[in-house]
This record gives sequence, structure tokens and C-alpha cells, in this order.
Amino acid sequence: MMSIAVVAAAVIAFLIVWHFKGGAVATTLAMLAGCSLATVDLVTVGHSGALTATATAGVTLVTYHLALLGGLLSMPRLTLRSISPWFLLFLVSVLVLMLGRGLTSPHVVSGFIQWGSAVLAWGVGGAVAASSLRDGKPRERLIAVTIGVIVGWHGVAVGMQLLGLRAVGSVDAGDVDITRASGIAGHSGNLGKIMFVLIMILLPITRSTDRVARRWAVVTIAVSALLTGLSFSRANMAAVVVLVVLWLLLGPGISLAKRLLVPVVGIVVALPILDVLILRNEYDPDGGSRPILMETAWHQISQSLWLGVGPNNYLGVVGQYDPLAAGGLPVHSAFVLALAELGLVSAILIAAPLIGAVVVSLRRLGRRNPARSYAVALLASVPGIVLIASTGWGLLREQYLVILFFAIGYLLSAQRNAADAGGAEVKDRPYEEEHDLEPVGPASARGREPARRDNSLHRSSRRLRR
Repeated sequence: MMSIAVVAAAVIAFLIVWHFKGGAVATTLAMLAGCSLATVDLVTVGHSGALTATATAGVTLVTYHLALLGGLLSMPRLTLRSISPWFLLFLVSVLVLMLGRGLTSPHVVSGFIQWGSAVLAWGVGGAVAASSLRDGKPRERLIAVTIGVIVGWHGVAVGMQLLGLRAVGSVDAGDVDITRASGIAGHSGNLGKIMFVLIMILLPITRSTDRVARRWAVVTIAVSALLTGLSFSRANMAAVVVLVVLWLLLGPGISLAKRLLVPVVGIVVALPILDVLILRNEYDPDGGSRPILMETAWHQISQSLWLGVGPNNYLGVVGQYDPLAAGGLPVHSAFVLALAELGLVSAILIAAPLIGAVVVSLRRLGRRNPARSYAVALLASVPGIVLIASTGWGLLREQYLVILFFAIGYLLSAQRNAADAGGAEVKDRPYEEEHDLEPVGPASARGREPARRDNSLHRSSRRLRR
């Protein structure tokens, strides 16, 4: 009863924001809230059980799924337009394989819903970016403040864990028991994944024309990196570091001093965390049972390469002959796990739009227009995504896959719409720096000329409406 009441309150709040502020604002707030709120089950069909690979063992509707449906209802045309046909082919192929092989158990259907939600999240993220720019205002301050509140919420929980006021996890590193903060993410590894995705969205806002949004973004990114470090997750920490460093190297309008100074300060601050990470790596360089899990997964792939074992069905199949899988441990690689579950055909279909997003971003990397910030942010996140997905399976679980696809869809659509709205060539510096320059021309002429505003966004708005 409590779960239904909580979800009902969330739906009412979503509808109120939608009515007064529009679908883009309501959906943005709801999706970002999914990064911090505990998942609340509304309906469960079938027998519930232990968490498996990509979703729960039953068919569930959870808060972030409701947020996605709300985004689809509030911006249907923009959402569907942002979904690649490759994604639709992927969903059709998985559905046909499921039905053709009789894979209709609750946990398999739950896995299909998980992938369908990720595809929908990509479209909703694209719709949010397109709708914001169509209205002539990217709402960067709203996004920056919302993410700042979420990260602050996690930060308070981490502080309480460090003070012994909340339960905290740990990992064995020989004679030392390392305390790992998890915030309100449930697990230390989950905290780093959430911070990584939020930093992806925030990076372009650090070059915003809105000074308040820029400051919120910079501070929030710094706190997010610190929280990731306190989780002592090796892959997540490395992914965040690579993401930020690549942004500093490739990001538009960043001074040479900042490109050099920020990494140095970050290294000095992170020295205590690095010592613990090195200690943990020396004690467990192979990641425990990961090599054995990988060998088992490739054995299963060799038996079902083309068709896979079905979404969310890895543990059910492999657990019949492998004791680790029977105990709830899938292979610790999202790529290998997806290939084992989906098969090669469906894996290629889901990979095609992801590779396409990288190619599109590479094309915009050399251009000096507003789209470049979003292109750099997406490209800078690729090594981190590959690293996290190669060393664990958590990205395929529940809200993490959904929010990641939302972020990629948002950054990709923002590139396209910002390129249309921003014109051919613009200077790579924030609004305040650009408008602090002295105007050209005699003062008398300036006094006679009426003030003009840049209506490029409004011109793009009319084009989008047509």
C-alpha cells in the first residue's frame, strides 16, 4: 500500500509540473530523480525472486518506467522521432526470438521490458533536448540545480556513512578492511555509475551562457568525482577520471591554465584514495572469480551464438551447470552478458545506433558551434562506458541502463538541435566573456542603433514547429 501511495504521489507531482512547466521540464526532473530515489515496485506479476542479470525476476513497473511513459505522453512526436529504426528492429528481433522459442517466463519478459525501457529512454532524452531548444531556452540551470540536489543527497548519505550513522559496505584487502561508501545507491559500485552518467550530462553545462548553471555544474562535478572515489570502485573511478580529463583536453573554450591546473589539483586531492585503490588492486588484481565467470560465459556463447539464451535468462540457463551462476553471479562484463543473452544478431542491431552516435559526434568535433560541447561530452564518455561495461554487468541493471540511454539520447539530440539553432560559426566562450568585450564602432553610432538580440534560437524554433 505504501508503494502505491508513493508512486501515486510521484505521478501527481509529474502531472502538476507538466501542466505548469511543460513535458520537457517534468520529464527531465522525473528522470533525474530516478538517479537518487529507491526503486518502488508498483505491480509484480509472477513469482518474485533474487535479482538477476538485467532486471528483476518478475515483471515490474517502477518509478523510472512511469517517468518514461510520462515523457512519451507529453512529447510523443519528438520522442518517436528520436528513436533510431535500428532500435525498433532490435526490439522486434528479440520479441520474435522470445516467442519463437517459448521464452515467456516472467523474468524473460522482464528483461525484454528492460531493453524496451532503455530504447524509450533514448527517445525521451532526445525529446527533452529538442523540446528545450525549440522553446528557445536549453533549461541548463534547471538541469544543473536538479543534478546538484541529487548529488548533494548522495553526499549527505555518504557523510552519515563515514560518521557511522548509516550502514556502509566494505571490501577485504588483505589485512585491511576497506570501508566503501554507497550513498543511497544500495551498493558502492552503483554510486559510481550514477555519478558517471550525471557528469556526462553536466559537462556541456560548464560551457553554458548561464553563469549560475556553470557554477552549479562545476561544483557538482567535483563533488561527484569525490563521492566516486570514496566508493573505492576501481573501474568507476578510472572512468570518471578519463571522462573529465578528455573533456579538459577537448572541451571548447577551456583555457590552457585550467587544462593543466585542474588535473594537478585533482591528483593532489585524490592521493589518499589512490593509495587505497592501489592496495586493493595489489590484493585482488584479477577481480576475484571474474576469470572463471568469463570462461563460463564464452562457453555458453559458443553454444548459442546467434540466438542467445534470451533476455535476463543467463542465470536461468547457465545456472543449470555452473555453481557460480546458480548462486546469482553472471559474467562480469556487460558486453559479454548482452551477447550471451541476446545473441549476435540482436547484439549487432542494438550496437548499430550506439556506434552511429559516436560517428556523428566525431563529425561535429572539429566544428566551432554550440553542438561541439555536446559532441565532446558524448565522445569523452565512450572510454569510461567501455571500461565500466567491460569490468562489470551493473550497467545492464534496472535504472542504470535506462538512465545511461537517456543521457546518450539527450547528448546526441542536443548536438543536432544546437547545430541548427546556433548558426554556422560561434566563439567558444561563455556569454559573459563574449559580451564583456568592448563594442566596435563610434559611440555616437552605437547610441543611435537600437539594441539587437540574437534570435537564432527563435528562428530555429519556427523551423522545428514546421
